[in-house]
Amino acid sequence: GNAVAVTQSLGAGFGSAVVIPGTGVALNNFMYWFDREPQSPNVIGPAKKMEMCMSPAQVWDKHGLRLLIGTPGSYGILQTTPQMIMNVLDHNMNLQAAIEAARLKATSPGVLVDAETRIPAAVLAELEALGHEFNRLGDWSAMVGGGQGIMVDADSGSFMGGADPRRDGYALGW
Repeated sequence: GNAVAVTQSLGAGFGSAVVIPGTGVALNNFMYWFDREPQSPNVIGPAKKMEMCMSPAQVWDKHGLRLLIGTPGSYGILQTTPQMIMNVLDHNMNLQAAIEAARLKATSPGVLVDAETRIPAAVLAELEALGHEFNRLGDWSAMVGGGQGIMVDADSGSFMGGADPRRDGYALGW
């Protein structure tokens, strides 16, 4: 079969604030990710394409496709996507529960971590004892992504969608 996992982003709230005339299509503003530092992989230059963190994921096993999942969220994508996948594969959560689970996101070099307050206080206390500092976001925060996904039931082949209440979005399968 065929499968596509896509992450669409404008880069910021209104992207570049430029809309292609007659289409309604807004252009992104990802050029701000280019860097002036010569040693950076994203150093600006002619015909350059910058390194990006978008990582829509497909999970397959010997029986075929099992999971399509992704999220917007800048550098947090590389933290949110694995958390959702591990919730399904390692913690046997259904897709919706895996997407809705409380999340953490490292926000800067060092020890600062964004944390939803639904994470048990005992867990945060253990991490604080290891030297982590927390920016407590509230129970639900779009700052830790907005996952959408489709899971394929191994027995029936049925599609099950999951959508994150933190942001707009939906999942489709047919």
